[in-house]
Amino acid sequence: MHEMLAARRAGAFSRPAWTRWGAHLAFWGVYLLVRTAAAASIPPDEWTDFPYLANRTLVVLSYMALTGVLLALLAGWRANLSSGVRNVGLVIGALALAPLTQLLEEFWPRALMPDMPPTPKAPFAVYFFQFGWALPLWALTQALLGYHFEMVAQARAVARAQALAYDAQLKMLHYQINPHFLFNTLNAISTLVLERRNEQAESMLLKLSGFLRYSLDRQPTQLAALSSELEAQRKYLEIEQTRFEDKLRVAFNVEPGLENAPLPSLILQPIMENAIKYAITSRAEGGRIDVTVWRDGDLLRIRVDDDGPGLPPPGAGARRGVGLDNVRERLELIYGARSGVAATNREPRGCRVEIWLPLEEERVGPTLASAVS
Repeated sequence: MHEMLAARRAGAFSRPAWTRWGAHLAFWGVYLLVRTAAAASIPPDEWTDFPYLANRTLVVLSYMALTGVLLALLAGWRANLSSGVRNVGLVIGALALAPLTQLLEEFWPRALMPDMPPTPKAPFAVYFFQFGWALPLWALTQALLGYHFEMVAQARAVARAQALAYDAQLKMLHYQINPHFLFNTLNAISTLVLERRNEQAESMLLKLSGFLRYSLDRQPTQLAALSSELEAQRKYLEIEQTRFEDKLRVAFNVEPGLENAPLPSLILQPIMENAIKYAITSRAEGGRIDVTVWRDGDLLRIRVDDDGPGLPPPGAGARRGVGLDNVRERLELIYGARSGVAATNREPRGCRVEIWLPLEEERVGPTLASAVS
């Protein structure tokens, strides 16, 4: 959408052919007007003695045709070829046309009035400063336009490369999630099958398919509505509850009116995985996970609390591994400094992970991820 608006604002200056050929026609049209105005300032004694306007028009059309051929040869018929060498070639080529255009200045009067007595040929310097100055000026105009479009093309190439790098990095971060989760879930299903707990294994497979349908259908750069993201996490936690049964207790507390708030899809899963790994798996009695979502001015805040052992003291090794780094990098890529993530210990025990990002409700639309089916 932003690209379309930018293109509309750019107008013709985003299309080399329209701009450069339009400038070509406009330049020689203005030149004809300048010559006509200059001639009118010192009118001849008898206007009817010679077809001055026809002569002037034919001369300028000759200039236009010759420089048009030069432009097509150096910049292409689409006028989209530009480089330092081509731009210098335009200037040199235009100067090289000057002797030919001087001959045309003498040819057209004789062609229009064959009986006209011959006049002495003016020195080249006189011709150039009187009429030929338009040639290098035209060349400089086209060279500047060519340089402009060359810079535009380079800027677009850089922007395209940055966008591809951005998408690639987001995809890398996004797909770091699924293999780890999939391995754990399939391992749990395998255990259920070996223990002949077939109904639980089948239930887990159905829940896994629903969760994967959501996660694999989402593009890494696509935003999801908060309600869809939370529904996906509920599916994920249901899968884990099949493994841990009563050991895992979960509660969601969402401020009303935020259901359609957009956020990166699956941004919460690494946080949930960490909470499961450190607060539930390692404790015989299990534990509790609380998810709280609220509006804080123009920010959306999401807090995930667990009652596990909490973060280790400084220097004792990181508890959260790549999970929080993954979340932090994705938020930074999408929102920059307007977002963040922080992990702290709770009292008397447990860990709190909080993320915040801009609350951009106007971006919610039909393109956002739908709820898990």
